[in-house]
Amino acid sequence: MKGIKIKDVEIIWLGHSSFKFNNSTVVYIDPFVLPEKAEKADIIIMTHEHFDHCAVKNAEKIIKDSTVVFTTKGCADKCGFDTEVIGAGESREAYNVKIEAVEAYNTDKPFHPRGFGFGVIVEMGGVRIYHAGDSDFIPEMENLRPDLALLPIGGKYTMDIREAVEAAAKIRAKITIPMHYNYIDDTKVKPEKFRESLSEKAPDIQVIILSPL
Repeated sequence: MKGIKIKDVEIIWLGHSSFKFNNSTVVYIDPFVLPEKAEKADIIIMTHEHFDHCAVKNAEKIIKDSTVVFTTKGCADKCGFDTEVIGAGESREAYNVKIEAVEAYNTDKPFHPRGFGFGVIVEMGGVRIYHAGDSDFIPEMENLRPDLALLPIGGKYTMDIREAVEAAAKIRAKITIPMHYNYIDDTKVKPEKFRESLSEKAPDIQVIILSPL
């Protein structure tokens, strides 16, 4: 399964941390992975400046004149197109889509210090989606209350399966989808282990493992 639909919102995992949301408005997050013929974007969100998130060349493939791009200053400085810089604690709205940047950082690793990037809550079509960006399990996750959580599980640069299980149990989204694994070095894991572990800790949370597009 490559995607799911909640109400009228289609959620497609493109691979790694790359997602496309669509309910006639097209939103991409971290378009490091794109299909060969990618639909143009209304909104692009890039959560920080690392190459596998701030994918400038791929963003150029899906930009049109009316596309709105939200990202960090570090990523914006790499872009040759208009962007709007946002950070954790800031909210924006475009195309009737609400975008809230939230904290994302490492607690015991050097890769993503606080303020370097953000996670994001996207509200569209009556669905509240949380994309954690590159983050460890952090206290700020507890009060987000999304319908759907997209959580990294690959470890090394982000939380690993054990931490992601703790995070998912605290976040309490009805559905959790794992991401950020098996695409870059040191993130090779089995998502089925995440599903099994979370079902033991919080059996009421549905884990859906998507296949990349």
